Amino acid sequence: MKVRNLDTFYWIASLGSFRAAADHLHLTQPAISARIQVLEQDLGAEVFVREVRNAELTPEGRKLFAFAERFMDLEQAILSAFRDTTTIEQTIRVGASETIVSTWLPDFMGDFSQSRKGLSFDLRVDSTDNLRNALVSREIDLAFLMGPVAEVSVTNHPICAYEMIFAALPDIARRHTLWTLNEIAAEPVLTFATNTKPSRQLKEVLMKHSNDPRMTTSTSLGAIIRLARSGMGICAIPRAVIESELVSGELVALPTRITLPAISFTASFVSGGPLSSLMQNISEGVLSFLEDRTIKNIYQNRKINSI
Repeated sequence: MKVRNLDTFYWIASLGSFRAAADHLHLTQPAISARIQVLEQDLGAEVFVREVRNAELTPEGRKLFAFAERFMDLEQAILSAFRDTTTIEQTIRVGASETIVSTWLPDFMGDFSQSRKGLSFDLRVDSTDNLRNALVSREIDLAFLMGPVAEVSVTNHPICAYEMIFAALPDIARRHTLWTLNEIAAEPVLTFATNTKPSRQLKEVLMKHSNDPRMTTSTSLGAIIRLARSGMGICAIPRAVIESELVSGELVALPTRITLPAISFTASFVSGGPLSSLMQNISEGVLSFLEDRTIKNIYQNRKINSI
């Protein structure tokens, strides 16, 4: 029995379909089907129920899956034991919110890859809701998102939080000596996409002073920053993301006593799988990487340029 066929069986059963396994293994569906046919011939038993839409296991398939899980755990243990000398390339599918990607993630990936031979990352940048769904369906191995993910099967490690501020062009900021919430609510406000937690929280606050706050939302932090730089309005955004604009004076933080809730992020991964120990290791690596860049759990982007 070929090891690759058992590996293929594991991913079909875990991901729930031949198509998902084909995408994960970068193979065609006919190639995936051919491997399972050979596996079933070797075992003399069918491992998947025929004539069903999803990859449903037969009783023999459920029996085999227990062995497949043990094999995958052993494979990861071997790779970990020989990580300093192995020539095997292993790709980790990482999903991250744009806030994380815009600050420390690229530097962390470069740093971690140098210390972990044979490891590379396949990065997906998306909204927290989409990343949560992708993690639960095992389309990604590790997610850096506005967590935690409320699923029994998911482990969440708090990693950092970001201070949220109001910022605008200097000419706009100078309109008031000390901005009140009523004055901010009277202006166009630029922020995260409508379905995100920061956007919902901000809208609740603004609606206390305006029945119809003028909010322009976007899934792209870059777009929000460009709109603020064009003078379209006031942006509500993590300070770390616009640190360079604040340093240059292109944007300034509004003078105000209003404190927006910080946005918190977790490193989240599916528990109990063959990659769990590696995901735990990467999560711990993130915490170590950020340790001297975190003050009271608020990430300070001004230090990132000195890394």
